[in-house]
Amino acid sequence: MKVGRKWSAVAAAGVLLGAGMASAAGEVPTTATSAAQMAVRMFPSGSSAVILCSGDPKSERSDLVAGQALAAYLSAPLLLTQSAGELGPNTLQSLSQLSVPDANPAGDVQPYQPAPGKPKVYLVGTTDSLSGSLVNQLQELGYAVQDLRTDSASALLSEVQNIVAPPLPSQADASGFPGKWTTYAGDQAHNPFYPVPDSAPSWEKEGVMWNFPEKAAVPLSQEFPDLRQLGMRGAPVKMTQSLGNACGVTAVDGVIYAESDDAHLYALDAKTGQLLWQAGPTVNALMGNPIVGDGLVYVTAGDTGFSFSQVLKFMLSQGKMQLVRGLTYSAIYAYDQKTGRLVWRQDFQGNAMPTPALVDHAVYEATGDGHLYAFDSKTGKSLWTTGLGGFDSMSSANYWRDPETGRVEIIVGVSDANNVVAVDAQTGKVLWKQPTTLNIFNTGMGDNTPTVDQENGLVFQDSVVDNDPKTNTVDLAIYAMDARTGKMVWSTKLGRGSSPPAYKAGVAMVHDGVVYVGSPATSRYYALDEKTGHVLWTFHFQNSGPAGAGRGSAVYAYDRLWVAAGPKVYALDPKTGKELGSYEPGGRFGIVNPVIVGKTMYLGNSYDWIQAIPLSKIDPTVQSSGA
Repeated sequence: MKVGRKWSAVAAAGVLLGAGMASAAGEVPTTATSAAQMAVRMFPSGSSAVILCSGDPKSERSDLVAGQALAAYLSAPLLLTQSAGELGPNTLQSLSQLSVPDANPAGDVQPYQPAPGKPKVYLVGTTDSLSGSLVNQLQELGYAVQDLRTDSASALLSEVQNIVAPPLPSQADASGFPGKWTTYAGDQAHNPFYPVPDSAPSWEKEGVMWNFPEKAAVPLSQEFPDLRQLGMRGAPVKMTQSLGNACGVTAVDGVIYAESDDAHLYALDAKTGQLLWQAGPTVNALMGNPIVGDGLVYVTAGDTGFSFSQVLKFMLSQGKMQLVRGLTYSAIYAYDQKTGRLVWRQDFQGNAMPTPALVDHAVYEATGDGHLYAFDSKTGKSLWTTGLGGFDSMSSANYWRDPETGRVEIIVGVSDANNVVAVDAQTGKVLWKQPTTLNIFNTGMGDNTPTVDQENGLVFQDSVVDNDPKTNTVDLAIYAMDARTGKMVWSTKLGRGSSPPAYKAGVAMVHDGVVYVGSPATSRYYALDEKTGHVLWTFHFQNSGPAGAGRGSAVYAYDRLWVAAGPKVYALDPKTGKELGSYEPGGRFGIVNPVIVGKTMYLGNSYDWIQAIPLSKIDPTVQSSGA
């Protein structure tokens, strides 16, 4: 085949996204042969997708430009046909070798392992450069085909661009969404409900449904990875800590942002679930809510481990040395809100699992090395660092603004010393510490996020207490503190149950004088009077399994309480705790708080999926009642 100079330059770039085996000795490879051969070498374990462009030297340059972009977007090989109407032996051979092998006949679920079988073939080109007969050839060979051929080069580029770099949501499609996200679960009270105006588009008022698989997504109908090895108690915990979305998502300006333990940040169109951009990999797992403001998206990376040397030093010092949590690397990242481009990053010694807080153009993050850090939100410049007297595990920073003085307190929980600590946001000075007189167990206060009632000046925190090593049972206590002084106002024990694996508490939500909180020790949800701590009602999560359920906070919307726990999402009567409806969308939920915009619930789950569910799926009366 004679290859022209213009074609050679274009094809050389396209081939780099192809892949393969070396040519036979002495053979001068053609462009099509080279692309086919290199594809196999670069994807030795197969691929779930293949991009197919024309190998005809007369084809448009736009074919390869579009093919390269789609190949990079899908992390897929790019192959060339022999001609406009013939696949050719080299391409056929590569396609056969790019099938994903069935390496696990036992059928055990494993992350990052694509389903065995032939790849899906994306046909990218104009109708002149790629004949419709190629579709028939591929389908007869058993390949699923996505036909992206168009009549013109400009139409082709436009079609691929809508896949690779789709437009951001319009102002109309963002009308019911908040314009920023400053704390874990959206606000100080942890109640992320955003009603939409009458002028909002119909999809916001009626609800949408979609599922988006992230990079390590496990089929929603499958069992947990390592289920045979760890059982029903350990497998769900390992999945939440190492694979999927440990916490809830973020909704801002028509975009759903989600961070995953697969070390990537995702931005999706809230209406369609289409990927707008993704960033990563980060240095470690991402386990919180993305924080959005000042044109940036902030996420923190960390892990649940302790190094052996740290534990040994702590034990040899008889608890006098501060213990640092975090086995490998950790950092805070700031990405451009519209494009995902990295703007700044700061690194830490201890883990950075907690969600940061964004207040008055400063970002605050507490970490496993026992410090609270403050950074300029736009530049990442360090403002101050303060010792907290204990390490933070998963206690995300919250805040309270004193209505009399205007002073902002950053409030976090820490382990080891087991305190809730309030720090002056401007200076880093510790304002108060609340150790409580409760018999805190395990990582206690440092493993749970404080909830703040800004209007009533109260802070709510809960921790597992009163461990009985003989029966391996614990209680869960929730307590209220004065936000200005830290003084304990009340505490209530919610009931004993088996000590949960890993995250042992529940994130509280406060609304209209009632505190709502779950306990994975009892797999129950509770409503308490905000002023007295008196229990108003309880609801039991059925079939929650030995890992327990009730870790995530609820959302109060449309006179219902919406909760994600175990494999289900529930609608409860907030006055009685009676179940009004439930739905099982597939997968399982960890410390997940639902986010409701209009009539859609948005969630992340432990299976590494992001989901949108119409509220009517959970409780059909929410639509018919006009609620």
